[in-house]
Amino acid sequence: MQRKPDFSLMLAATLPTFQHRIPSLDKLPLMIQPVHRCWGRYGATLLVMAILLNIAQVSAEPGSTGKIAGRIVDVDTGDPLPGAAVRIEETVLGDAADIEGHYAIINVKPGTYTIVASMIGYATVRIENVEVSADRTTRVNIELREAVIEGEEILVIAQRPLIEQDRTTSASYVSAESIESLPVQEFQDLLQMQPGVAYDASGRLHLRGGRHGEVAYMIDGIPVTDQFGGGSKIEIENSWVQELQVISGTFNAEYGQAQSGVINVISKEGRPVLGGTASFFGGSYLTGKNDVFLNSASPRLSEFNGEVSLDGPIPFLPSGSFLVSARLLDSDGWLYGERRVQIDDTVPIQEFIRQARQTSSDHETLVGIRIPDSLQTGDGAMVAMNYRRKYALHSSLSARPLQALKVSYSLFLNVQDRKNYQDSRRFAPDGQPTVTDRGQNHILSLTHTLTSSTFYRMAFSFQRDRRKSHLFDNPLDPRYQGLAFGTQGFLFGGTSNGRSEITQDLYYGKVDFTSQVDRFNLIKMGMEYRRHNIRTRELVTISDGPVYEPPNLRIPSENTAGNDAYTQQPRELSAYVQDKIEIDEIILNAGLRFDFWDPRGRIPTDLEAITNPEDGIRLDTDFEASATSSQLSPRIGLAFPIAESGVLHVSYGHFFQIPRFSYIFTNSEFEVRLGDLETIMGNANLKPERTIAYEVGVQQAVAADWKFELTVYYKDIKNLLGQEIITTRDKKIYARYINRDYGNTRGIVFSLIRQYRGSLGATVDYTYQIARGNASDPNAVFFDHQASPPRESEKQILPLDWDQRHALNGTLIVGNPGSWTLSFIGRFHTGQPYTPTDPGSALAEQFENSERKPSQVSLDVNFNRSFQWRAMRVKLFGRVYNALDRLNADRVYSSTGNPAHPYRTVGETEILAQNPNFSVDEINLRPDFYSQPRRIVVGVELSF
Repeated sequence: MQRKPDFSLMLAATLPTFQHRIPSLDKLPLMIQPVHRCWGRYGATLLVMAILLNIAQVSAEPGSTGKIAGRIVDVDTGDPLPGAAVRIEETVLGDAADIEGHYAIINVKPGTYTIVASMIGYATVRIENVEVSADRTTRVNIELREAVIEGEEILVIAQRPLIEQDRTTSASYVSAESIESLPVQEFQDLLQMQPGVAYDASGRLHLRGGRHGEVAYMIDGIPVTDQFGGGSKIEIENSWVQELQVISGTFNAEYGQAQSGVINVISKEGRPVLGGTASFFGGSYLTGKNDVFLNSASPRLSEFNGEVSLDGPIPFLPSGSFLVSARLLDSDGWLYGERRVQIDDTVPIQEFIRQARQTSSDHETLVGIRIPDSLQTGDGAMVAMNYRRKYALHSSLSARPLQALKVSYSLFLNVQDRKNYQDSRRFAPDGQPTVTDRGQNHILSLTHTLTSSTFYRMAFSFQRDRRKSHLFDNPLDPRYQGLAFGTQGFLFGGTSNGRSEITQDLYYGKVDFTSQVDRFNLIKMGMEYRRHNIRTRELVTISDGPVYEPPNLRIPSENTAGNDAYTQQPRELSAYVQDKIEIDEIILNAGLRFDFWDPRGRIPTDLEAITNPEDGIRLDTDFEASATSSQLSPRIGLAFPIAESGVLHVSYGHFFQIPRFSYIFTNSEFEVRLGDLETIMGNANLKPERTIAYEVGVQQAVAADWKFELTVYYKDIKNLLGQEIITTRDKKIYARYINRDYGNTRGIVFSLIRQYRGSLGATVDYTYQIARGNASDPNAVFFDHQASPPRESEKQILPLDWDQRHALNGTLIVGNPGSWTLSFIGRFHTGQPYTPTDPGSALAEQFENSERKPSQVSLDVNFNRSFQWRAMRVKLFGRVYNALDRLNADRVYSSTGNPAHPYRTVGETEILAQNPNFSVDEINLRPDFYSQPRRIVVGVELSF
């Protein structure tokens, strides 16, 4: 008898969201503290979840496996074939049909597989090209016919369904095969293709109008989000990706610590046969915009990339396999400076200026004092000012000591040195600091299959991310200089004397359980624990003495202004229950997530206390332990057919995210520096930010290989970070982070998709979106107070800095993937807002974000030609980025809305033209206002 579907979890999903703050208990053992702290308020909820976990005794990798399901029947009668066996040829996974012919194979890693179905008396059926995606069910119904000849086998080539009937939210998938065909080099290129993704002027990602840092990054179900600064701790390489999943809608309860979306990467594993790949390419910026980009007049090799990989079986391990993939990138970038001045010129030029000012004429005072060439000892060489040198490594090992037990280990390493362009050092580039990133991620996982419908997974991870920024290794290096002379925005020498180091360690453990408890219910549940260890140090090398004399260098004393350090060890605990209910073509995803957060910090009891008389900077007050936070978040999504070839989905969810650690713990020494608002103070009592999201979408087939999708969404965002201004009783001022900002996003996405079959594939995505809030930056109050004159912070809803009203993305792939492909990626989006200024008005700054930057257009092209040469597969490729060589402006002068020049009166222009050191064009030019010009790369790939 057919069992009825279990809707028991649907009731839990309708619970409201709760948030509480609980006093911290610091005397308990570290691993027990989070559980004890959250038990008081949520004991009953945790008990229910724990009971469910023990009842299920099953597990899954959240977000990294999919399912194959269907029905096996007799081709002639249509009767079910109970007991028919179905298995995945490339794995040990399989199932047997139930009494009604239904089967389900879970825990399938994304990829392309061959399914084999068999039964005594029937011909075996092999179905090739079955594609599986994360969090998705691939429907494969199988018809068997009686065997005419013993051992008869029937071959079927599967085609991916056009309509994704089990998708209850907005999500896009990019396979390894698609990555090979498209003009994409970096992981960012893949993300930029997705609807709802926008990058601001600083290159930071925003998804569906949210702030930077509201996206969770995951590799193989393990979070790798940089919770200190936003983004991903690990620079993911395209060659590592088996499948990329971008969830921009309301995501399931198994995903946490995100408000805007989830970027989930399923990495490649070793294959059962030995294989390898070596790829090399070189590139150059070939642009006609030589008046904008220095050192671009003649082509040269400005980029080299080399990648190698090797994978295959491990003979001495049962079902063992390995993979090693490495990449080297050496890129000069497209922003250069000219070495007119060297570091050692700093003091002589300052001495010259001191003397010249004593005898300067009125004309020199007006137009500027000429610096003699004899004091500018640079060699005039072009120096790369936004270069990158990167090394990346991914390795994995997996084995099956038992057929039902899989053990795997993965290692991800990144080493990168880079420069961030500083226009003030365009003619003195040697004083620019270097940023060094070092990242490592170790993942050890165990997956135990209890039955064909039940398995559990345990995973442990250690992650370390270290970022340094400094010019010289030794803070007392004698090459450090004092303040350099500057005019017209340019420095004559000088060095960047600040240095910082941030080290983040994460100890992470999780257990996830999954079971196909019956034909209708796929239940997932799990718990995870995170222990962070954050160490930061910020230091400034101080130069004492007059600027026109050799500097006397010193380092400030510890725990004083200019020498700040802290160590923090926050904790997180979470649990979730998720049920995917599939009743024929009706799909319901319902889940409940619990999050608990303990910052383990301290806060001043008196925020207005005077500063300590001994040092004059630290608040003289007592401190108390920070409070904890927790939340229950329901998530629900429904999909059902509305026509023969159409599906409608609706989804709703509450989302919880801890503020970035840089805002919680900054200035943990509680120092208030001298001056009018020179200090920002963190707040360990910040509440998590919250988002409530709604979405309605439809998929509809319009032709054999064509479909369109239409999605409407709305997000309400609360508890966003802002600041309050506090004045101490001894009249010192500082800014402190609080939960004060809010915003909302609404939009429509229309997509037209031609599934890649035969020799043609195409997509077109149009997004109309409005992202509004009362502040774009948590530091807006601080910057408003520092403005000249200070301005009142906005209290009304305005367009956010990344508000991108219209965006159009398109891809086109033509050709034969086994021989040649030609592909294009085109992008168009309207300009993001900026705040105009009117130098001729008494009110210098006009309404915030009331004007728009110019629109941007780009076209990227890729061509591959593959052929067999002896035992090698050879692929020649060429790619052109920004093929139209368009000057796309990320920033503009606020007085004109133009990236080429600011507003100046005729008189100001005449005076500027007489400047003895720089031309008007050099002064107006801002190459960093533009994204990269046309770039061409050519290369070869060898594989076996």
